[in-house]
Amino acid sequence: MKYDIQIWFFIVFFPLIPIVFRTLMAIDVSKIFKKNSVREIRLLFMFTSIIIAFLVSEAFMRFLERLVSFFGY
Repeated sequence: MKYDIQIWFFIVFFPLIPIVFRTLMAIDVSKIFKKNSVREIRLLFMFTSIIIAFLVSEAFMRFLERLVSFFGY
């Protein structure tokens, strides 16, 4: 059962990374950084999107584990 939940984690985690990245790209942070620092902004967004995707996936997995343990499967 634990193996199934780990598979679901990766099924949720990897598609979330580009979704979160595209969402973060909509935020205008160019006022915070120097001009022509597009690479740094993208790098920040990439790491932030991985962190957010991990947290959302982890929350989903914990919810799924609680749901499975509640129904006794």
